[in-house]
Amino acid sequence: MTRLLNAVWRRGRRAAALALALLPFGVVRAGVRLWLEGVGARGEAPVATRRLLQVHQDAYDQVDLAAIRYDDGVHAKHRLTRYHDFFVANVRPGDRVLDVGCGKGELAADLADRSQAEVVGVDVNPYSLAFARERFAGDGLRFELMDVLEELPDEEFDVVVLSNVLEHFAERVSLLRRLVEAARPSRVLVRVPVLRRDWTVPLRQELGLRHFSDETHHIEYDPDTLRAELAGAGLRLDSCELVWGELWAVASPS
Repeated sequence: MTRLLNAVWRRGRRAAALALALLPFGVVRAGVRLWLEGVGARGEAPVATRRLLQVHQDAYDQVDLAAIRYDDGVHAKHRLTRYHDFFVANVRPGDRVLDVGCGKGELAADLADRSQAEVVGVDVNPYSLAFARERFAGDGLRFELMDVLEELPDEEFDVVVLSNVLEHFAERVSLLRRLVEAARPSRVLVRVPVLRRDWTVPLRQELGLRHFSDETHHIEYDPDTLRAELAGAGLRLDSCELVWGELWAVASPS
């Protein structure tokens, strides 16, 4: 019964949202701006600021979803930030690559194509893997449904890729250690979000709001934090650059 009620609620909410979207955009936008002005002016400053930050997050979350539709199922950040270039530059032709948490397979496909590598992408989400297999099937590329907390491929790899993955795990050092022991890579390529990405981050934290860029994150980083976690897993940080509010790093077994 609960599942049925939730489904009805989701459908009703979606229908209401689409109906509201039929209203003239300019009129609605003007009304929303007036409402926001009122929220900002009403009550104590901490309360007003907190409420506006919550609305700001709501809007950002919707932009995030729209950016996926904008590029036909692939988030526009792949194209605009060109973060794939970092990984491609650090993978050689013929390398065997394990892409942990490969998601919908965009990066794994690029590594197979542009780096001419043999890539295995693993992810725990069957819907993401279905998209990957349909969109990016090709030679030197395969996708496997796998929870890396429970199992790892019984193979060795030259490179392990963790692109916006580490921050989603509570026990990151032990995961890194297991990956290094199982895959025996010569390089580990890491991309993680930076905590101090914007002045609103400490303000959100001060006001008791979610301050990570994703509610499923256990951590967000600075270079010292990343270096310490890598060292705990027996990895040396060889290079690290700050780009687009992220750290792009190359590490190797020490």
